[in-house]
Amino acid sequence: MIAFKKRTVIGVSVSAETGLEVAEIDYPTGTVMKYGRKAVEYSAVKREIADLDLFKETLQDLLEEMNIQKGSELVLNFPTVTYKVADYPSAMELAQVEAAIEEDLYDNPYLRNSEPCYGYALVNPSLQFNKYVYTALQKTTLIELILAIKDMGYKICAIDTSADSVLNALIYLNRVNTEPDTNWVLLTVDNSCCRVISMLGKECLDCFEEKISIGEVLSDAENYASVISAIEPVLKNLPSKYLCVVSKTNVISAEILSNKINYSAPIIYQEANGYLKEALLNISPLVDTEYEKSISLDVIGAAIYNDFHNVKSASAINLFNKTLGDVYLTEQPPTIMNGKIVLSNGFLTTIGVIVAAVIALISIVISSYFTIQNSNMNEDISYMEEKIAKIDQFLDKHKSLSSEVFDEGDEIKQGLTHNKNIYSYYTIVGTEIPQKLWLTHLKLSDKTTIEGQADNIESIYAFFRSIKDYNPSSEISLQDLGLATAGPRNFGDADSDDVENILTSLDADFYKFRISDDTAPAVTEDEEDANNTKSKKSKKSKKTKNSKKSSPKETLPELEVINQ
Repeated sequence: MIAFKKRTVIGVSVSAETGLEVAEIDYPTGTVMKYGRKAVEYSAVKREIADLDLFKETLQDLLEEMNIQKGSELVLNFPTVTYKVADYPSAMELAQVEAAIEEDLYDNPYLRNSEPCYGYALVNPSLQFNKYVYTALQKTTLIELILAIKDMGYKICAIDTSADSVLNALIYLNRVNTEPDTNWVLLTVDNSCCRVISMLGKECLDCFEEKISIGEVLSDAENYASVISAIEPVLKNLPSKYLCVVSKTNVISAEILSNKINYSAPIIYQEANGYLKEALLNISPLVDTEYEKSISLDVIGAAIYNDFHNVKSASAINLFNKTLGDVYLTEQPPTIMNGKIVLSNGFLTTIGVIVAAVIALISIVISSYFTIQNSNMNEDISYMEEKIAKIDQFLDKHKSLSSEVFDEGDEIKQGLTHNKNIYSYYTIVGTEIPQKLWLTHLKLSDKTTIEGQADNIESIYAFFRSIKDYNPSSEISLQDLGLATAGPRNFGDADSDDVENILTSLDADFYKFRISDDTAPAVTEDEEDANNTKSKKSKKSKKTKNSKKSSPKETLPELEVINQ
């Protein structure tokens, strides 16, 4: 007989705005089954719990008052200490990435007095660079809390930070559109900082944190002006389909702030403070109605953590991991089928029969596989013997021929001498391409033409300087540079170099360029397609005439187009 015991997961959150919160949420119905709150002091300046001993006592009292059963698993949520996005070369090993993250964290002012516990996630891999999002908390604080919670009779399931838990709660509550191709921006405001996260669906692409100085001693105009002055320069460079504004402080209303922000896309908002007009979730009769509108996004994100695992943010990071050392390995027991199984003699017998059947099936499959493989190998041996016999016949027939007829070394030397310039440009485009620049056309022959695009002018000039420095005597030049949407701009045209055009270029999404030593006019795509068609026809007629002779230059295929 198999008896399943329902897995109880409790969300525990602490923040400077709401203090200590504990919640149990029924995921399918979106109902808060249990909820409690107590005041604790959290230092937003140091980004840590002010009195850890007092916090442990308060947590134990609250769990007992709410009748949270022993053995329940807790998901802890803390205010974000650091949340960053960084690009690392794709060639870097995972150990090198971890070392680079650790080096950055040791310079963090909030982690200088404590070894960091960190986690990371790969969110946007590419051929050249991999994008990682990572976060961290104070390791000594977490270890002390984990051991204390174990003594209380509970277990740790996961450790989250507010950046992830707020995002997961918004997705769970259907407050944001996270379709895979949807580019959007999340702005969260609390008492000490604003955090701007650029999103693509559920993936974090970039993150910016700006400190602010707001408070009840200042006027509303001063408080809103402080927030707007901090975020608008960042938002200006983050175009998207929409902006979601979330306020976790009672000093700032998300609705009022959204009406004051100048942004190029629609703005939606979500109050997570005293301005909230409607409850985020339903509550059971066991929950005091005074808490109905004060349940934070942080504790919701923590309480749904396990059930929400398959659809949560792609950048969500669990800090209950190997960076905690032995306390993680010893306090994280394995689970079976997401629950606890009570074993009986009948169940053990059934398991034994199933295991024996699986082993027998595997043995039959392996035996059949090797029988088939042996037959195939015999066929391969027969085929190879026939092929060897034909080769021996060929060698006997042509044994009078001398290897001196063709000197491979001389041919290679001639090819390298003749095509030295082409090989040089192959080397440059393979090793000297700056970040955020890509090629759209590459022609290397007697005349060289390189065309491409970039999201900034500096990368184009850097790429051109690399080419010119590699071969200063070449006649190659930057012939065209301009907005990709506005057409190329000839540098020789004095009218195109006025101030207005330069300012327009600076606001462009990306630029295109043409580097060449060919003085002939650039061939359009239609003309090039027509030329390619003609050349294919002419090559067929010339193929038989030139089949007996070929120079080193002709043996090197010409690279027409490279797309990145």
